[in-house]
Amino acid sequence: MAWSAVSLSVSSISSVSSVSAVSVAFPTAAAGSTGANRATGALSSEGEQRERQLLHRVNGCLMSGEILSVLGPSGSGKSTLLRVLNRLFPIDGGKIQFKEQPLESWPVTELRRRVSFIAQQPAFFPGTAEENLTYGTRLWNLPCDPVRLMKTVRLEADLLRQPVDTLSGGQQQRLALARSLALDPDVLLLDEPTSALDIHTTREIEEMVTALAGRERKGVIWVTHDPEQARRVSQRLLLLDEGHVIADLPKDAFFSDKAGAGVRSFLAISDGSNGGKEVEK
Repeated sequence: MAWSAVSLSVSSISSVSSVSAVSVAFPTAAAGSTGANRATGALSSEGEQRERQLLHRVNGCLMSGEILSVLGPSGSGKSTLLRVLNRLFPIDGGKIQFKEQPLESWPVTELRRRVSFIAQQPAFFPGTAEENLTYGTRLWNLPCDPVRLMKTVRLEADLLRQPVDTLSGGQQQRLALARSLALDPDVLLLDEPTSALDIHTTREIEEMVTALAGRERKGVIWVTHDPEQARRVSQRLLLLDEGHVIADLPKDAFFSDKAGAGVRSFLAISDGSNGGKEVEK
């Protein structure tokens, strides 16, 4: 896998493999993973195992200030790609670089500070919003202005004193973004950050992230099921299917009549149905 001009470069991730039970559907995250989260899967009743490649011959490059949307059906490898770029999953072959250095040469804590992964359902520690927001900066002994960060993500400063579990889903997602921004990352890896949010909150988060990418030149990889969201936020789109790259195109080319059959088929099936129309604020 190759992702570096800037932010990330992946040159030929030859494969990311997992072992799954023959008799059951393979989950997006493997059961029984240990250590570096290499997937090991479960055994079938006959004790047989089968290896499945989660990513195969993925290449690409993310530039500073660029938003790359990653699309594809469920199980296509979108979330796996983000976890590989954050070293949550290992690769079986290929090369990934961050700032022209091999990914594995970076201390993992430093890498995850600079290449920040925000999950679809972010995890928080018990405590207030402020305690969660400042956790990373306290670990790294970095300055932090919680009020400014809350303003950046369009949250009221009064919420800093609230227990984090009393915040709405939309507020928690923004707080997770603020927590990442507190560490001043170079790259944001966003795993369907608006999938459970109402359309108003979805659009606000889209606006915030696109503004950050433009103003602070942060590279962003945004996983989404919604082609229309990808059209709104990104300059380039990557379409995956069963771990293979179907298309890696600039936005205008992706949505043009000249896009390949794989793109046209995906767009016809998707029909913009996700669209951030869920109801949680």
